[in-house]
Amino acid sequence: MLNFHPITLSDRPLLEPWCERAAGHGSEYSFANLYFWGRQSVCQAPDGTPLILSHFAPHTSYLYPYSAPELLPLLRQDAAERGIALRVFGLLPEEAAEVERRWPGQYRFHSVRDSADYVYEIDRLADLHGKHLQAKRNHCNRFEEEFPDYRVEPLTPALLPACRAFTEQWYAAHTEGGNESEFSGERTAIARAFDGFEALGMEGAALFTPDRLVAFTMGNRIRPTVFDVNFEKADATVNGAYAIINRDFARMLRARHPELEQLNREDDMGIEGLRRAKESYAPDLLLDKLLLEAAQ
Repeated sequence: MLNFHPITLSDRPLLEPWCERAAGHGSEYSFANLYFWGRQSVCQAPDGTPLILSHFAPHTSYLYPYSAPELLPLLRQDAAERGIALRVFGLLPEEAAEVERRWPGQYRFHSVRDSADYVYEIDRLADLHGKHLQAKRNHCNRFEEEFPDYRVEPLTPALLPACRAFTEQWYAAHTEGGNESEFSGERTAIARAFDGFEALGMEGAALFTPDRLVAFTMGNRIRPTVFDVNFEKADATVNGAYAIINRDFARMLRARHPELEQLNREDDMGIEGLRRAKESYAPDLLLDKLLLEAAQ
């Protein structure tokens, strides 16, 4: 079997450049996501290519080695030695076609709608132009009318304790019905993101009304022109808080990084409310990512 070890911050020099070169791929190809989501492990193939083994209940799967597709048989052998079904995630449609050309009939491919990334042009989220975003403009206008002295501050280590406390309040409000399991993975991930904020190169913003924190967001750049929004939390009782933190963070990023073109707001995990929220911003691209399995 391949000698995988849990991903730690010390693996960043190996994984981050490899992820950054994964043009066109989804948010799985991000060192930060690999570090703080789930139980993920890494090893290097004989040619130095990083190989990723991910454990997300109820499945174990490999991340597709986009830079070296010839390593797929090595992953198949490792899965057999572990006694698990071969599952390889993250393929683009053209990569699935290449696998089929190389190994005809040996693999089958599935689209995973719950894991499709929502990708938006940064200018659209920053400016909210167009009739499809009229409702978002209305939410922002109402917030600005109610809180003319609101402020948005860049997220700094000094603000993290307040954001941690806000996050716990958010989870308490959203788990009153006993659905703690729905958020267990995210709670672990966001805690790791807070702990590694500086080491991971995270950026974010915090939204304040005159008297309190009402929203925050954070993420990281995953491609030269793509920023990944990992987390966003707001007080849903404050009308427009989500719309303002979304819009103003896009504006902040555009001013700070003029080369950015897109914001990847990741998938909806099959959560109905989250899907409605992400669809309401009319994504420019719903990035389909394929799952590969061995043909029976």
